Amino acid sequence: MLPRLFKRCSAAALLSLSVLSPAFAKDTLHVAHDQWIGYSGFFVANAKGFFDEADLEIKTTQFSGPGDTIPPLIAGHIDVGLTTLYNLALAAGKGESSLNAVYLLDTSNGADAVVAAPDVKSVADLKGKRVAVSTGEVNHLLLTAALQSANLTEADVKLVNMNADDAGAALLAGRVDAAVTWEPWVTRASAAGGHALYTSADAADLILDSIVVTDATLEKRRDAIVRFIQAVDRGVQYLREHPQEGQEIIAKALEISPEDAAEMLTGDKVYGIAENKVLLGANGKGYDSLAAVADFLTQLGLISQPVDGQALLTGDLLP
Repeated sequence: MLPRLFKRCSAAALLSLSVLSPAFAKDTLHVAHDQWIGYSGFFVANAKGFFDEADLEIKTTQFSGPGDTIPPLIAGHIDVGLTTLYNLALAAGKGESSLNAVYLLDTSNGADAVVAAPDVKSVADLKGKRVAVSTGEVNHLLLTAALQSANLTEADVKLVNMNADDAGAALLAGRVDAAVTWEPWVTRASAAGGHALYTSADAADLILDSIVVTDATLEKRRDAIVRFIQAVDRGVQYLREHPQEGQEIIAKALEISPEDAAEMLTGDKVYGIAENKVLLGANGKGYDSLAAVADFLTQLGLISQPVDGQALLTGDLLP
């Protein structure tokens, strides 16, 4: 009996060890993001269990703007940041060289806009007006492009610094004459009688969003990041194949209606792996976009060091 008892105990112990073994445990990734339509692939992948199927446990932290993800990412408090190339270039130009964009999520194609009150008919009419904008953020870049289109500068308007959501709300409340904001505030402002003077569709590939990780995370968690990218791509493909269900998932994530989600998606290009292979390939437009953003930041005096797009962007994790 003793040998049989010993064998049974040994089997139970082995089973316990196998259950607790890291080889059978899911990798946990802490992901930070703001509420943006361009992260639709991520939202769908999370809701449909694609991360779970990739042996990933996802923990999320939500911020009010894309720039807010950078400090905790650099500090190691999160593993993955969903943010703009603008914020990546801003950090790199201030001496932070440990960041990598490993996948481009989307480009805004009308979902960001300079929206104005009914009596402001054109960008030129912004002269002397109060304009709400998140200074030093990507929407500031869009405002500058808009003003340049009308031969104006920031000195010609009265800037009111607030994040994009608060800017949209301030316009609806009549506290400012115009706001640089994003969806769903662009749609809400238009429904209330306002109108877009200038959108990201007028500045192609100006606002690109990406999956960003640090060098340390890339070195230690490379396999997990690859699986994260593949799961996001599954989310993108699912959205394309099942648009109605995908819009319902996005609506829940952004706390909007499915109809608003459908409308917002028309103003944004959501990318999958196939597009990334082009954008991050040899002479890809992703590098051109990052260079354009870096030039803008340099002109504004917001960065003092050169930005090396080849070092910051990589397509090496794409299958």
